[in-house]
Amino acid sequence: MTPTIIVVLCFLLVSVLSGWFFSQSKDVEKPVKAMLFVLYFWVSFFVELVIFAGLYHFGFLRDYF
Repeated sequence: MTPTIIVVLCFLLVSVLSGWFFSQSKDVEKPVKAMLFVLYFWVSFFVELVIFAGLYHFGFLRDYF
């Protein structure tokens, strides 16, 4: 697999785990937990993406890609 696919899969794994962890800690109804999971999933995914883009832009990842 290419490094790009591996990075995207890692982003997804971390986002799923963080979304599940943060949504399960709330004591609310099941549909609300599902909505919170989606919210936390996308927030964590975009935060990871911004961090990755910043690292790539400033040259910290030039050796890998």
